[in-house]
Amino acid sequence: MASSSLPAFTVRRGEPVLVAPAAPTPREVKPLSDLDDAEGMRFYSSGIHLYRNNPAMAGQDPAKVIREALAKALVPYYPIAGRLREEEGKKLVVDCNAHGVLFAEADADLTADDFGNVQSPPFPCFEQFILEPTTSVGVEPVIDRPLFYAQVTRLKCGGFIFGQRFCHCIGDALGHMQFEKAVCEITRGADAPSVAPSWGSPDMFMARQPPQPSFPHLEYREPAGGADRMLSTPPSDMVRVPFFFGPREIAGLRQRAPPNMRCSRFELVAACIWRSRTAALGYAPDEEVRLSFIVNARGRPEIPLPKGYYRNAMAYSVAAATAGELCGGDLGYALELVKKAKSAVTYEYLQSVADLMVLTGRPLFALSRTYIISDISHAGFKEIDFGWGQAVYGGPAKGGEGPLLGVTNYFSRAKNSKGEEGTVVPICLPKDAMDKFHLEPVLVAPAEPTPREVKPLSDIDDGEGMRFYSSGIHLYRNNPAKAGQDPAEVIREALARALVPYYPLAGRLREEEGKKLVVDCGAQGVMFADADADLTADDFGDVQSPPFPCFEQFILEPTTVAGVEPVIDRPLLYIQVTRLKCGGFIFGQRFCHCIVDAPGGMQFEKAICELACGAAAPSVAPSWGRELFMARQPPQPSYPHHEYREPAGGADRMLSTPASDMVRVPFFFGSREIAGLRQRAPSNMRCSRFELVAACIWRSRTAALGYAPDEEVRLSFIVNARGRPDIPLPEGFYGNAFAYSVAATTAGELCGGDLGYALELVKKAKSAVTYDYLQSVADLLVLTGRPLFAVSRTYIVSDVSHAGFKDVDFGWGEPVYGGPAKGGEGPLPGVTNYFSRAKNGKGEEGTVVPICLPKDAMEKFQLEVEGLTAAEL
Repeated sequence: MASSSLPAFTVRRGEPVLVAPAAPTPREVKPLSDLDDAEGMRFYSSGIHLYRNNPAMAGQDPAKVIREALAKALVPYYPIAGRLREEEGKKLVVDCNAHGVLFAEADADLTADDFGNVQSPPFPCFEQFILEPTTSVGVEPVIDRPLFYAQVTRLKCGGFIFGQRFCHCIGDALGHMQFEKAVCEITRGADAPSVAPSWGSPDMFMARQPPQPSFPHLEYREPAGGADRMLSTPPSDMVRVPFFFGPREIAGLRQRAPPNMRCSRFELVAACIWRSRTAALGYAPDEEVRLSFIVNARGRPEIPLPKGYYRNAMAYSVAAATAGELCGGDLGYALELVKKAKSAVTYEYLQSVADLMVLTGRPLFALSRTYIISDISHAGFKEIDFGWGQAVYGGPAKGGEGPLLGVTNYFSRAKNSKGEEGTVVPICLPKDAMDKFHLEPVLVAPAEPTPREVKPLSDIDDGEGMRFYSSGIHLYRNNPAKAGQDPAEVIREALARALVPYYPLAGRLREEEGKKLVVDCGAQGVMFADADADLTADDFGDVQSPPFPCFEQFILEPTTVAGVEPVIDRPLLYIQVTRLKCGGFIFGQRFCHCIVDAPGGMQFEKAICELACGAAAPSVAPSWGRELFMARQPPQPSYPHHEYREPAGGADRMLSTPASDMVRVPFFFGSREIAGLRQRAPSNMRCSRFELVAACIWRSRTAALGYAPDEEVRLSFIVNARGRPDIPLPEGFYGNAFAYSVAATTAGELCGGDLGYALELVKKAKSAVTYDYLQSVADLLVLTGRPLFAVSRTYIVSDVSHAGFKDVDFGWGEPVYGGPAKGGEGPLPGVTNYFSRAKNGKGEEGTVVPICLPKDAMEKFQLEVEGLTAAEL
């Protein structure tokens, strides 16, 4: 959601010029309405549109095209080319003198791509791309100034930025967009705008005689209570964070609304943010707090607006309560206040506003303990097309208007990184309040005091290849015996208790000299969120293998930076419990792999389960024991460790094929397939199910990908140290106790040999992992700077068949599905794979492997597997 950081750049702006209407226009004075000329409208709203290069417009200068169209559009919209004058009683009129609007063209040494995937305001470095009106002591005077400022900034890629500032006295957001669309239509060849502008009747939204306000209009009266910190906090002490409300967030809010209350997306988001913001700012329970928002009059049958009306046709309505009432009530209470305020805006309400303006000298809005929002989701910013196509970004330049950060906000439409449509709100709050504003998720700390210490990870734990989060999901049906119990609350309480003996999991990683990771056991907590989905457990069907359907909705993702999951100073565990409408739920988690491996993670989850089911303490006491896998002094690697060295040969297409050109197919190895593989193994060779499946897939995958015969290919797989008599692991050890071992050969040898050749390589690699091998890995990592695994022409496998996912029972019974959330971890699809246990459609137990390959390779892979698993006649 956030915009990218721009490279250093320069904007070369030409001298601004006045653009007058292209033809003679009426010379007259037109009074503004009593809604238009209120003090709170006397400012300039800003917007920006970013366009890519369009080869079809080659040779055309966007600045020239837009400037000429602007002059033509100002003929029917001639009041916009005039100037405001203030008359008796602060009444504003437009002197339609055709003086023109201010226009500048500029050039910037940037491309459209430099702005990244900017989705929400503020637009990066917006000050460079809008022509600012002259200010006086921080105030934007509107009297005798141009009413519209435009700047067209050409980009070196052939695209451009259209930035504008529009005097709010002359039009609201929809009227403004109507004018810009008129300019667009003319740039694209129209003789005149398709919608003729209308000023409206002379008495439209004028005060009655005598004025007679009929509503209290809290928006113009300061609330009772003390000072508001939002009005006095310096900008340097404020932080801005964009919050995205997509399908998952909206579904969660709808679950919290009363079942008989119909709510719009705006109402849900507004109520949520108002309530959360009030709690975060810590207002006293008896202080009045307000939500003020724009209600548009367009499209309402009782309000007689002419077609083409472009002036202000809206009012601010106010929802008010005490902070104690708002935060002490549920979301339904806030929603009720929002809906009531929204429905209050009628034609009579607008007349009442106009009457109040005239009676009270056109005052400013009240700001204290007030959150002011404008929903511009439907304003039509994306429809502004000057002939270069749809804008990459279209919306406000700033996160909110006015000199007071965080008091005003825009709600706009955007997409998140998954391509989901939603509402984005750029929240600005004091730094300390922003932490409290993150109400969901929350940090869950140990339920009791725990040791405050620093614990080094082992030299196997902190390798670069372990610095990621592995994800798992468990799906549970409704259990009538648990009626009335909230699984999120049960798990959250058990989690806090489990973190007492497992207190390092509540800490944070720090990196010390030599990239050494240690755990700062400061009881900072793990991240936890509860959610609601309008699904049942049955909606997921007979899911047997990863990836879990729509897993992104059910796991709480760690913060990413440029696509990478940083592990330093982040929670080590993220949990989300999603309640289903059937009474079941989904438990989704993401563990930092530096702190646990799969059996270690399951050990901790089973500890939570035991506590959730009533145990006083986990049945297996955790053991740290990381000193077992520290490098020797001096380090002395005694194995070649191919897993950390790139193989010989050319480029690997698996590392460069776009995700859109990959397909994923789950392959099931049941009793028939295993029998077929055993027939092709040497008769005197004893093979495990894992060895047979791994050898089969490695050989078939290599053939399907068409590697050159002399290129080295590898199979890298996890060999677990638990249960081996030569490795002295203490009971309850939950750290990483495994190594990657590698089987290597050339593609020609692997595909030219029989299955027995591949099996021999797999078995040899598997048997190589001893305690000395693990010590050698630790030594190598320390000596070589803890490198990543080699991935070129390497197939990496993790067998989680015996990890115990199905044993995770929080009291609701065995999960319907328990296993990895994804088909494989990491950013490269198809390089890593999980082997997991599952049943096929006939109820047969087997091993399932979700293979991901380029589309052209998948068909050949299927044929290879079928050839190896078919029974020999």
